[in-house]
Amino acid sequence: DQLRGIEGARVKKMYQLLAKRHGVEWKRRDYSPDNWDYSDIPNRCVSAATSALYGITEAAILAAGYAPAVGFIHTGKPLSFVYDIADLFKFDTVIPAAFKIAGRKNLQDADRQVRIACRDIFRETRLLKQIIPTIEGVLAAGGLQPPKPPKESVPPAIPEAKGIGDAGHRH
Repeated sequence: DQLRGIEGARVKKMYQLLAKRHGVEWKRRDYSPDNWDYSDIPNRCVSAATSALYGITEAAILAAGYAPAVGFIHTGKPLSFVYDIADLFKFDTVIPAAFKIAGRKNLQDADRQVRIACRDIFRETRLLKQIIPTIEGVLAAGGLQPPKPPKESVPPAIPEAKGIGDAGHRH
């Protein structure tokens, strides 16, 4: 509970700082999952950004064989682990983009602009390639080992080519 409280205060402060930086009037995080139009433009932008991030994060979690529901900070939700891992990336990727777009004048399609910006961020940062190693690092810090592949699994049909150097070199 203490950790959630600390994280909540940090997130609130980050939203305030980004809103100020981009000239966005920000009251608080306020949205209704059942009524998209209930939220103001900044909240819709943040919701669109986090939704895109949750999608790519869930895909990585499932591809790596982890359970999206078993979280550490977030608990009791079907996507608790997704929220935990996405939180590690959101203030370096999608949330600043959401506030930047929310700060534009005469927005007609803010949520669409945010989704396009997120797509571009995911491509430019190669975020999908970062998520699984980050998960493994987080779990290793807790002394947990990554799951072994099931006996019935098969190797990739086209194995990745061996590079000429270490992980810091391009292939």
